[in-house]
Amino acid sequence: MDRNDVNWRGYFAASPTPFTVTGEVDLPSFAKVLRYFIDEGAHGIVVNGSSGEWYAQKLEERFDVAAAAVEQIDGAVPAIIGISNAHPDDSIKLAQHAERIGADGVMFSPPPGWRLDVHEVLGYYRRVCETTSLPVMLYNIPADVATDMRPETIATLADIPNVVAVKDSTRNDLQFFETVRLAGDKIRVFGNVLTRPGLGMILNGFGGDGYVGGAMLLGRELIAAFEAAWAGRMEDAVPIVDRLVSLQSALNAADGNGLYGGVPGQIKAVLNLLGQPAGVPRFPRAAVEDDPASLEGLRQVLREHGLEPTAG
Repeated sequence: MDRNDVNWRGYFAASPTPFTVTGEVDLPSFAKVLRYFIDEGAHGIVVNGSSGEWYAQKLEERFDVAAAAVEQIDGAVPAIIGISNAHPDDSIKLAQHAERIGADGVMFSPPPGWRLDVHEVLGYYRRVCETTSLPVMLYNIPADVATDMRPETIATLADIPNVVAVKDSTRNDLQFFETVRLAGDKIRVFGNVLTRPGLGMILNGFGGDGYVGGAMLLGRELIAAFEAAWAGRMEDAVPIVDRLVSLQSALNAADGNGLYGGVPGQIKAVLNLLGQPAGVPRFPRAAVEDDPASLEGLRQVLREHGLEPTAG
């Protein structure tokens, strides 16, 4: 199994997991958010990733969220289930559950807080991957889990039989480019391609398969950007990615945190303002809606970038 065994490319929406104000998982709202992503044309959907607050859920809740996602998506696009966990045995349970319910693949990072060395990373992924036949997307997000998987490590992991992709969330473009260079012929590389340099990579055939983003900012325009790039129409793709980069800069600090609240809360607040029932984050995360000044600032940013809030 390698990159040619899956059709994963383009914009994959990283879905939030809606919680009620009293902290319960809100599956009816979750189904509506997933339907929104599908209707907007997302090329794939990732659930129970960082944007989905996997770390805030109990294991049984994660089973329920995964099952609800696969049922709602129903084959419309690839359904990728996040199985990251601090406990390797629980990642294995989540992987096996994802396979039983008919998911299209799983995505997971090294376990948070462990700061694994190269040999430990390789051993960890080999152990978890061998317990499922599903395609696997590696997840490199050192800001959240402490372990940074370097391009050389990812290239080695690409030799694991069912590893077919990687989501590179380092914030280091040079590292992302090197990952594409070393591993892009074996696995699909998702990362910072919705930029002018990223479009250039696609146009000249260097690589870069897709982008995984929370809230699906700009909606179906993001799908149009990819399709224009694949067709070589840079004149159509560039204005969209320039607008996205501008919007992201207005929403996020240099370290990746939201300027108007924590990342999950800000993603949910954006979707709520756009009329999608994304709920609130789970405690101790705070809702942007709890701070009227932050909510108004977020509303103003959306308006300045052509996204008229339809709620609140």
